[in-house]
Amino acid sequence: MVAGLLEVVGLFKGRVDLAQLSKEVGMELGHLLRVVETAEALGLISVVDGDVQITQSGLGFSRKLSTGKIKILSELVERVEPFRSIIQFAASRNEPVTVEEINAAVKLCEHDEEQLERLRTFIIDWLVMTGWLEYDGEARAFKLKRKRPAKSAIPSSQG
Repeated sequence: MVAGLLEVVGLFKGRVDLAQLSKEVGMELGHLLRVVETAEALGLISVVDGDVQITQSGLGFSRKLSTGKIKILSELVERVEPFRSIIQFAASRNEPVTVEEINAAVKLCEHDEEQLERLRTFIIDWLVMTGWLEYDGEARAFKLKRKRPAKSAIPSSQG
């Protein structure tokens, strides 16, 4: 949805009124605001005086092919909440974690079935899609997919 949002804003030369954007994409304003907030948290757009505007990062993102967009999102989500906390929690565990365990640690929603299912979908859409987590549908559990590169304890010699 973030990529689609950037495409539509791009059609308006990089800046469009939020109400007009809602009409153009045929999405209720409340739902659109969640997408806008996510894109803004990722640094791809800014919202000024009710106008959505593409940032330089957003322009770079919108010019990429699909695989390039996924790579950029993968780099961005690591630095943005709640993604960062979810990644850190999964990294701290040596075994797969359930959405209930993630929610207990990070406290993202109420502990009811409907909200936990939305959280599971959110994690799959963002952290599995960007390659941070793997999801085992049978066990209904997530585990860290990529390991952070270890920082060298020995400084490189420069000759």
